[in-house]
Amino acid sequence: MSTFPDPVFLALVPVRAVPFETAEDGRVTLLRPKILSPRWAWLVRLLPRPNYRVKLDEKGSFLWVSLDGQASVGELAARARACFGEAGEPHEERCALFLRELARGRFVAWADPQGL
Repeated sequence: MSTFPDPVFLALVPVRAVPFETAEDGRVTLLRPKILSPRWAWLVRLLPRPNYRVKLDEKGSFLWVSLDGQASVGELAARARACFGEAGEPHEERCALFLRELARGRFVAWADPQGL
């Protein structure tokens, strides 16, 4: 039985793939185009609301702002532990699951380890 997150996943470096807005209270809203295909990009201009708006909570906003393209998943979990303390334990698992879901939704990409 495999455990998640494994050391290989914790070493991955997430990179932002979509623009975002920050509210006055520090919460982040991600903006992802409804149409991702370059072939249909012209259609986005015709839509009244061309982006999905995904609002993040306090912990998700903290992680999003912490994405600098250099910190690994494990380092981001350590930052979350330092900021939130015991609230939200286990930080490694929660951060890994959150970033995995962001990657599935194409909100983040994984940095090329060869390019670092």
